[in-house]
Amino acid sequence: MQKQIGKTRLPAKLVCLLAIALLAPLAHASVLSNGSSVPPSPLFPTGLQVAMTSGTITTPTFTTTYTQWVFADPTNTWCSGCLDFVYQFTNKGGDANERFSMYNFAGFLADVGTNPFGIHDPTTIDRSVSGPVIGFNFPASDEISPGQTTPLLVIETNARHYTSGYASAQDGTAGYGFAYAPSAVPEPSSLALMGGGLSVVGLLLRKFRLGKSV
Repeated sequence: MQKQIGKTRLPAKLVCLLAIALLAPLAHASVLSNGSSVPPSPLFPTGLQVAMTSGTITTPTFTTTYTQWVFADPTNTWCSGCLDFVYQFTNKGGDANERFSMYNFAGFLADVGTNPFGIHDPTTIDRSVSGPVIGFNFPASDEISPGQTTPLLVIETNARHYTSGYASAQDGTAGYGFAYAPSAVPEPSSLALMGGGLSVVGLLLRKFRLGKSV
């Protein structure tokens, strides 16, 4: 029997288990690069909700409502605290919906999926060539009929801030509504609040030093 000097041999079974543990997260990722299309995977948005909006998209052929949430997710694919953009659509009547798209994700990494996974998932998720538009596709065999609601449509990004964007529902026609999108810098309103807060702190400190009460 050969002796191992200065080396520790791990049992083959343990090596396999370690490999599975390390590769499992990658196996479930649906990383979406510019100009590509992928099947969905399970994604579970968690963390602090930092924004929410809702609206109604009305076209001559259908009416669809939607809600969007933005989470600072400690388990985000790209970095702890990076933002998840989460959407859910309900077809209120008229034609069935076959596609839901979101804008503007240009310049950001994206991992895409659904929650719960395996319950009326989109067939594919695609991204425009230059990257701003991400679309969840429900073709004729998988469409969202009147009265039906999509699962949560999840886009995990490497963004830490958000700004104004759009969400769209489509059949033969398309309609749009306001939604949030990733941003490289904080919103001007957030900067104003931050500046205002610092001003207040400065004022309080100045008055404290002068021995005046506020």
